[in-house]
Amino acid sequence: MTFGTAAHKTSLLFSGANISGLLSLAVCLLTFAMPLWSQITPGGTVTPPNPESQIAPATPAAPQQTGPIIDRIEFQGNRRIRSETLQARIFTRKGDPYNEEALRRDFQALWNTQYFEDIRLEVEDSPGNPNAKIVVFYLVERPIIRRIEYHGNKSISESDILDAFKDHKVGLSVEGQFDPTKIKKAETVIKELESLHGHQFAVVKPTYEKIPSTNAVKLVFTVDEGPKVKVGMITFQGNHAFSDRKIIRSMHNSRPTSVPLWLFDVPLLHKTFDRSKLNEDLEVGVRELYQSAGYFKVVVKDPILNTIDVDRGGLGPIPIIGSVHGKATNITIPIEEGEQYRMGRLVIRSADPEKGLTLKREALEAMFPLHQGDIFDLSKIRKAIENYTKAYGAYGFIDFTAVPLPDVHDDTKTVDLTMDFDEQKQYFVRRIDFSGNTTTRDKVIRRELLLSEGDIFNNRAWELSILRLNQLNYFDKVSAMDADIKRNTKQGTVDILLKLKEKGKQSISLTGGVSGLAGNFVGLGYQTNNFLGLGETLSLSGQIGNIQKTAVFSFTEPYLFDRPMASGFSVSYSSFNFNQAQQESILFGQQIQINPNIEQDYTQNSLGGTIFTSYPLRRFSFARVGLTYGYTHTNISAFSTASTDLFEVLQFQSLGGPSALTGIDSSYVTPSFTYSTVNNPMNPTTGKSLFYSFKVEGLGGNVRALSNVVEAKYFHPINHKRNVLAFHFVGQFVTGYDGLVAPPFERPFLGGEQDLRGFEIRTVSPIAFIPIATTETFSFLDPTHLNLSGGATLRSTPPIPVLTYEPSFPGGDTSGVVNAEYRIPIVGPVSSSLFFDAGEDGILRKDQVQLNSTGLSNITTSFPSFNNPSLLIQPGTNFKLRASAGIEFVVQLPIINAPFRLYWAYNFERLEQQIAAPLSNFQSIDYQNLRQSVGPSLWDSQVLPQLMNFQVNTQRINFFEPANTFMFTVSRTF
Repeated sequence: MTFGTAAHKTSLLFSGANISGLLSLAVCLLTFAMPLWSQITPGGTVTPPNPESQIAPATPAAPQQTGPIIDRIEFQGNRRIRSETLQARIFTRKGDPYNEEALRRDFQALWNTQYFEDIRLEVEDSPGNPNAKIVVFYLVERPIIRRIEYHGNKSISESDILDAFKDHKVGLSVEGQFDPTKIKKAETVIKELESLHGHQFAVVKPTYEKIPSTNAVKLVFTVDEGPKVKVGMITFQGNHAFSDRKIIRSMHNSRPTSVPLWLFDVPLLHKTFDRSKLNEDLEVGVRELYQSAGYFKVVVKDPILNTIDVDRGGLGPIPIIGSVHGKATNITIPIEEGEQYRMGRLVIRSADPEKGLTLKREALEAMFPLHQGDIFDLSKIRKAIENYTKAYGAYGFIDFTAVPLPDVHDDTKTVDLTMDFDEQKQYFVRRIDFSGNTTTRDKVIRRELLLSEGDIFNNRAWELSILRLNQLNYFDKVSAMDADIKRNTKQGTVDILLKLKEKGKQSISLTGGVSGLAGNFVGLGYQTNNFLGLGETLSLSGQIGNIQKTAVFSFTEPYLFDRPMASGFSVSYSSFNFNQAQQESILFGQQIQINPNIEQDYTQNSLGGTIFTSYPLRRFSFARVGLTYGYTHTNISAFSTASTDLFEVLQFQSLGGPSALTGIDSSYVTPSFTYSTVNNPMNPTTGKSLFYSFKVEGLGGNVRALSNVVEAKYFHPINHKRNVLAFHFVGQFVTGYDGLVAPPFERPFLGGEQDLRGFEIRTVSPIAFIPIATTETFSFLDPTHLNLSGGATLRSTPPIPVLTYEPSFPGGDTSGVVNAEYRIPIVGPVSSSLFFDAGEDGILRKDQVQLNSTGLSNITTSFPSFNNPSLLIQPGTNFKLRASAGIEFVVQLPIINAPFRLYWAYNFERLEQQIAAPLSNFQSIDYQNLRQSVGPSLWDSQVLPQLMNFQVNTQRINFFEPANTFMFTVSRTF
């Protein structure tokens, strides 16, 4: 059934004893001449009935001395709407004098409610009172919409339609009344929505069908979307100052997605044609491009549009890219460039001639970005107005406006500019109140604000105050819209009500992952980030895995003694198990057997604690200086000869030998500097941070080392603040002093989800060789001693001292990592990132990887010619660049405060080479004596060839890092 509305039938009957018979007869004839029922025509317009058009007087009564009154008012036909509600809508009451004009007004009032599709009013004589009337309203209610369906809408979803209805306040919904006006408005909104998605020729047809036995209907919107219209060719007429390519690139809404080449672009995807966005491109894009180059009088005329049918294939093997099927609108834009103008004289004045400027004129002129003779750039003038608004806003002139008045001189092609400053009133802060902070105390919030009651209302200080509140992470994101600022223009004051919504002060965080070298691990953390509403932080976290275990307990007081001095302490325990054979088997995807003499296999256990404090450089500053004191006790259990050699030969402790593996006590102090304007600690979108620390170990204990760490982050929103560009850099330098080197477990290693995502944890390190003095025995046939069969006897040489080299991963002393991400929110807590990681790890100071006196003495005793105490480094592994790029998907679970992450990385810069140890040395101090003991001839003929073969057949490892990595973790890189 075609959608439509019915013309309504109305009848108004009056009777009155004072009306003459002739007039009554005329009115009756007029009433019966009009149609009693109108044909219901689908699609017809709904018009309110005219009560005067169907007046039929009641039977004349005998004349009375006084006028009739209303005996009662009845409503018939109303089912959903109560009679009491209708009685409240009209003005006539029981007992009121009978008045035809009043009844006409009541009739119109009921019709205006839009509850009914038909109303009929009749007036009858009261049977019990000849001088009274009964007023009866016969009503036909409008049907209810039981169901709304949408057919044919392929480009837009039903939720999109409902959101558009809400934005445009259509008012059409299920269980609502059938209203043709609202239905027509809904039809228009759907057409506009289809147009935004490229279907300018869409046809929307609403229909309805009645549901039997009910006063209800089913409403159906049938959409014929038609062809999708794309932006076709964009050409220009009259442009000389700029090429077509440059002008097109200024049209952000209409330009195709292209690959920029040297002199031209290769279009890949054409955007959907939208006239409103095209108008924005003409004004904000093309016109601003010209006016920013001094073409002040440029005229961008109305575009010439030509919609054509298009059927074009894609590019080569990728048919989707560049393909267009359907319709396209070619756009031709006429431009009158005019002349190029330059900046003339600048005048800054007050808009009120009786009032001067509050700020110094010289300072205001210095802020203006253009000088006399510069190209008259309108974009710089707009930026100057923003800067002037901020400058005056810092002094309480929050209603300040700057109006530029250009004076164009066509003869000299210059523009004199007068800036009229309307400062308005200066405002002060009268009150600052908060709502929604059910747990957090007011003083915790006030101490983060840069404004106090009685201060000048500084707009910039208020923006920074909101940033500081967001950095606390106590509340849901706070924005300027959450502040209700009420002005008192008479007194020049403002009252601020900041509306907050607290996060749960107790949070549980989950970390974990499935990683080859890092093993399978899971971590759980508990934190009260706003303990007792005082801003204190109490946290407990732990991680359990088959390779690493950690536990940390900490407490932080952000305002000690009500001063901005953050203080606290922490206690931590960690255990790390490193098995080189297991790690490399996982890394290379095959079972690898490593000589026990060169295999690294050890366990490191550490227990320690810290106390710390920090203080801002100045009040309400984002920069802080801190000081930390810590003490750790470390024990290392070596399970292989190579691990024992690594920890014993390096001169990192005052004691040598086996005692170097236990009782490694580090007492240290760390001054630090921190600067941060990052707006959120969990999901930042803007801001920057800088951190530097200098760790000095040696205030007691037996470790002497210095560590420098610098870290920087930068977050910049783009694409209308929807996406984020994020950058991160961290650098580290570690060295020993006082004749010692830094402990091996403090040397930096790279690799893993925290720095280089494409590489396994702790695999990015220089490869060095530890010289080891050992002995080997060889067999030979001695013809001077015969066996029972008369043959030469097989004998073994005495232990022959040999100097071998064992490969090791000692870590570097200098490292640097750069991370870059393009973060794209998808929906809700789900986001994706395109990332790039690059880093190097190397040994800068060769004297920091040298043998201790004991290890050196063990070698020189047998090999006095050995004179290189530093470890040899494999060429190509020191400061070898590693780089990877890939994509990751993150799901931020709010309840457990955990970022679940899945990423894939391609390692386009990796290490692929064979690692070969240096040649062994057997020319010990006992070489000649051993030769004589065996016999020179037997030695030279049988033993020496074996020694020569042993010398060249050193340990070799095929070190090939993986080309790509696919990983699941519960963490963020930065």
